[in-house]
Amino acid sequence: MFIIEVIKKEEAKGELKLLYKMIEKSLGFVPAHFELFATIDIEAMQEFVLYNQKMLSHERIDKNLLPYLRLEIASRECRNYCVAFNTQMIAKLEENGAEKQSQKQNLLLKKVLKGIYETELFNEEDLEALDAEGFTQKDYFDLLSYATNFMAKSKMIEVYTKKAS
Repeated sequence: MFIIEVIKKEEAKGELKLLYKMIEKSLGFVPAHFELFATIDIEAMQEFVLYNQKMLSHERIDKNLLPYLRLEIASRECRNYCVAFNTQMIAKLEENGAEKQSQKQNLLLKKVLKGIYETELFNEEDLEALDAEGFTQKDYFDLLSYATNFMAKSKMIEVYTKKAS
């Protein structure tokens, strides 16, 4: 799957084994790209896990919005691994009865995508529209930061993914 050997969950020892257990407890499994990142830089992976846990418990951003945001970005950025991974995540959410995103959450998603892909068109009116729905500047900033962080991580995954010969 990757061009380097990763330390699989079954092979992990010590601090890495504990990290994998924490990830598995949170997600129900350890994604292959988490093993990749943890193999290369365990401290960065620990920070990444804590950051994601924070986003999953965000006060006003629905945690189920995150895989839809990641899928949209991965599709636009041609990140094949991430498209497949997030498509599976969304299928599991829907299989488990997760509801479609509210108009309010969809507005936030659209404004983040506009901020990324149509930066020159993003303005105060966009923030005012979010404010009218009860989102704060920090809510928007948090999701924009999450999105741009995902863009970087998804590129790193693609760099390390084996290419078809």
